[in-house]
Amino acid sequence: MKSIVLGGVFLLYPLIVFFGLQWFEPSVLALVLVALAILRYRFSNKKMPIPFLKVIGINIILLLSFSALANSAFLLKLYPVVMSLSFFTIFSYSLYKPPAVITLIARSKEPLTINGLVYTEKVTKVWCWFFIINALVALWTVFQHQDYWLIYNGLISYLLMAVLFICEWLIRKKFNKHDQSDLIS
Repeated sequence: MKSIVLGGVFLLYPLIVFFGLQWFEPSVLALVLVALAILRYRFSNKKMPIPFLKVIGINIILLLSFSALANSAFLLKLYPVVMSLSFFTIFSYSLYKPPAVITLIARSKEPLTINGLVYTEKVTKVWCWFFIINALVALWTVFQHQDYWLIYNGLISYLLMAVLFICEWLIRKKFNKHDQSDLIS
């Protein structure tokens, strides 16, 4: 339960930073977020199908710590960039050193076929492209008016992720329905 609440805080990160910077110094806000990130890292000990997920937590703790030390709103706004680049790194590494992340997630839900394995590797590549593009747009918003940063990172990027996830899920259901290849062990 604690992990879910703390996860929710970081989903609301753009809102927290946007409004928090209006009332607090960046260092104060960053210290609170560092404490929450450490708690989230501490309570997220459940087994996840995605390897190296804790690296993202470490990256975020380091970014927020540097932000606190530098009293930097700029560094606070780099959170979405660091998140996307961290996910890109994990997903792309999994293509180099299989199994691919989406393969691991799919296998945790249902058995995979040979064609399903190829499909999940392709989907992992699609997510890699998404994370790179998302990181670039998120970085662009850091240099724009703070409203652009909030709207993209607090709404549009989440909507884009949801659309990609739902589209992939629908395509996978259709794919699985027509897939006649053998199950892999």
